[in-house]
Amino acid sequence: MEHSTLFLALALPVSLVVVVLSANYFVRGAVSIAHILSLPEFLVGSVIVAVGTSAPEMAINVSAALSGAGDIVISNIVGSNIVNLALGIGLAGLIISFDRARKEYTRTIMVGLFGAIALLANTLIMRHSPGTAYFSTIFGIALMLAFVLFMYSSIKSATNEDEEDHGGDLSLLPAIVLIVAGAAAMAFFSSYAVDVAVELSHRLGIPEAVVGATVIAAGGSLPEVSSCIAAARIKRPNLILGNIAGSQIFNILGILGLSGIIRSFDYSVVLGVDMAILTGMTLITLACLFYAPLRRFMGPVLVLSYVVYAGYLIAVAL
Repeated sequence: MEHSTLFLALALPVSLVVVVLSANYFVRGAVSIAHILSLPEFLVGSVIVAVGTSAPEMAINVSAALSGAGDIVISNIVGSNIVNLALGIGLAGLIISFDRARKEYTRTIMVGLFGAIALLANTLIMRHSPGTAYFSTIFGIALMLAFVLFMYSSIKSATNEDEEDHGGDLSLLPAIVLIVAGAAAMAFFSSYAVDVAVELSHRLGIPEAVVGATVIAAGGSLPEVSSCIAAARIKRPNLILGNIAGSQIFNILGILGLSGIIRSFDYSVVLGVDMAILTGMTLITLACLFYAPLRRFMGPVLVLSYVVYAGYLIAVAL
């Protein structure tokens, strides 16, 4: 970037503020859509919000798959899912309290757990060499079929039963405009914020490993995290859970499945550690949602788990 360090130092917080504001408008549009069409917040969160906020991951993975960059394909999705859980639900849990989740949410998170375990199993079994695993087109098709079946089942079974009033205040067209514009702004400015942060780290002499483990990993998930914080501010726990659970599945089943269909690829078995961490975080989330005594600790525990994960990445890279 041909800009002064002062410009970059100002551009970073401005970009992050725009991401947060875009998330607020995006969530407002999604809530209004739910109100207008009498849709359950679960469906809105797990489909509209989740797909919209996963736009950066989709763009990165399609490009990486076409280039045969397997490590980027896998690490982008696994890292994003870790950040989504740890910072999306975690930070929201510092703002609001979650009640016992309805079965739609726990079922969705368990499907995400299945995806993480399936990916870990593929890493352990499908070896090309001692340090390399193989992601086949057949595995990609299997993940995509699982994604399609899950989406069909979710849409077919979704109901408004026991949902709180959505309180939407927009008509259909403005709500759609807010969703589309909000998603586009979140994708663009979150990507720009990451680029600025990396450039600043180079100029200030901060190790790339530190930036990669913190700014880049979190930056790709800024839309999801910002949407969760925005939903927490208006007391929409269902929208938060739907957003993160839906994003987990869209990422690990939909986007990874599409990546494998585009092109089979090799990737490092070292990424199995990240998959195991994702599996552990998902189990922690499920335990907190099932058991009331654990639920109040969900936010702090998930945020702390990301701090530990970032520390692991830094230790490995340095």
